[in-house]
Amino acid sequence: MGPLDPATLTSLRELDPGGTRGLLPRLIEAFDRTVQRQGAELEAAMASGPDLARLGRVAHTLKSASAHLAAQSVSAQCLALERLCANGDAAQVPSAVAALRHDLLEAQDALHGLLAASP
Repeated sequence: MGPLDPATLTSLRELDPGGTRGLLPRLIEAFDRTVQRQGAELEAAMASGPDLARLGRVAHTLKSASAHLAAQSVSAQCLALERLCANGDAAQVPSAVAALRHDLLEAQDALHGLLAASP
């Protein structure tokens, strides 16, 4: 499975046939801004202990944003991190955050690849 869900991408493309409204580029730009803001929050939350409540909020925000933009692996990593934080499982958080970082990079690369491949 790749970093992006083909069915979700198809649904997004159907909302803007031919790309005349620039929907996908605008969504990717908004996702990039969200990742930048929440990535900074993620790093700050990790630096402070980790701060499980703060990490849980970051994971929740990224979960929704990534699911809407076909990044299902990111959404799944966020759900796992959110659950760890809710359960107070601080020992597992560093590896979950590392996996999330990895999947975020892959998803962003794939999304930007879509833009580069668009006519």
